[in-house]
Amino acid sequence: MKTALLAAALLIPLSVPLAALAQPATPPPVKLFSSAADVQALIADAKARNTGGNTSGVIGNVQGYPIMMEYRSTTTPPSIHPKQAELIEILDGSCTLVTGGTLIGVKPGNPGANTLSGTAIEGGTPRKLAKGDYILVPANTPHQYTDVQGLAMMTVHMPVEAK
Repeated sequence: MKTALLAAALLIPLSVPLAALAQPATPPPVKLFSSAADVQALIADAKARNTGGNTSGVIGNVQGYPIMMEYRSTTTPPSIHPKQAELIEILDGSCTLVTGGTLIGVKPGNPGANTLSGTAIEGGTPRKLAKGDYILVPANTPHQYTDVQGLAMMTVHMPVEAK
């Protein structure tokens, strides 16, 4: 009996750290407010750090809905989000957004990835976008930003049922 109690007393402290290691990863912090000055600071920081391509920062985040500020300084590869619709507001700059059609040269994404990219869009519709414009890109819709001129935008990816 004493041996069993001693063994239990020695094993209990070992089980606590192992249980702590098995906990899921900490979710991103909740962020419910960003002032206009905060967003302008995100844009200025992104412009300073951007070396071509896409730079981003968090405007807000709650329950798996990150609201991002994305800054693009050049054309980026076309993509689709198979299980997410994307709401976009142009905060600054301009571009041509090509949507629809067929994504060509699809590259397999990483396991669990929400985005697939390709090499081109065939048969898409171009639309000029500028500061103040909004667009909703449905899930599984090819889209690409071209003719990019210092593009800062707010994006929200919203989970939807897979088609």
